[in-house]
Amino acid sequence: MRILLIIIFCVLPSFASASDMKAIFFQPRESDIAIPAENWPTIFSLAKKKGFNTVVIQWTGFGDAFSSPKNQAWLRDRMLEVSQAELKLIVGLGSSPDIFTRLKQPPSIVGSYFRKMNETNLVLAQHWVMTLPKDAISAWYLPLEIDDRQWRELPARAELIKYLKRQVLDLNRVSPLPVYASSFFVGNMTPERYAAMLESIEAQSKVRFWIQDGAGTNKLMTSERDSYIGAITNCEAYAVSGMIYELFKQTQVDSDFAAKPLSPLEMSKALQQRGPCQGDSLFFALNYLIDFSNPK
Repeated sequence: MRILLIIIFCVLPSFASASDMKAIFFQPRESDIAIPAENWPTIFSLAKKKGFNTVVIQWTGFGDAFSSPKNQAWLRDRMLEVSQAELKLIVGLGSSPDIFTRLKQPPSIVGSYFRKMNETNLVLAQHWVMTLPKDAISAWYLPLEIDDRQWRELPARAELIKYLKRQVLDLNRVSPLPVYASSFFVGNMTPERYAAMLESIEAQSKVRFWIQDGAGTNKLMTSERDSYIGAITNCEAYAVSGMIYELFKQTQVDSDFAAKPLSPLEMSKALQQRGPCQGDSLFFALNYLIDFSNPK
């Protein structure tokens, strides 16, 4: 019996760390408001049929795009439909069209921007906790994409960690839920330094990281991307919480972002991917997977 108990306790941690999350991102855009309301229950039901069990709302604040009561009511209806489709809901908070420009400012100015971001996110979180049914929200998502360039220097990283620690603490007071953020790499740090940076930020802030695989933006060669992914998914040492697999191909590089969905064969192959180290499996994004105007 003693030997059996030892075996059980040795095995339990591996089960506890396993994730069954297969999530799809939904990035709301103002143009989506024109989609017929009757299409949305079908869209989320199709996501469920395709094997997803979670929807991540990319953001519920994006500049002024969703600030009006009418547009917030539109977001509320979509989130209710996610729950009605028996999908878990992770609610993204605030972002802005100029966020990357703002984050390139000196650390002291970025610190002031972070304080405003924290206030914005708290207002949004309080709103959704009061607006949505109890226990409808599974986690929070911070639409702050942490790259391998802006946070290389310690003063900038210190401001980031300070903000994330405060944001997690304040969100826990609103509703004690996991807090996630995403990160991406484009070759500005060595894979090992990038992994160490994420490990340090996560350990100090308690934010859980999902890493964008970069296959759709295609800014690095496959071998280069594999080096980064290998470094951040070392299951015996540090492993991120999950991977975000891109379901698109970027079609414009030096201008505003534009992309097209993967071909049916590429899409089928991409959807078979699973997060390493028994981590979360996420896919970006719903609009590349399903035609909102004609869901079927």
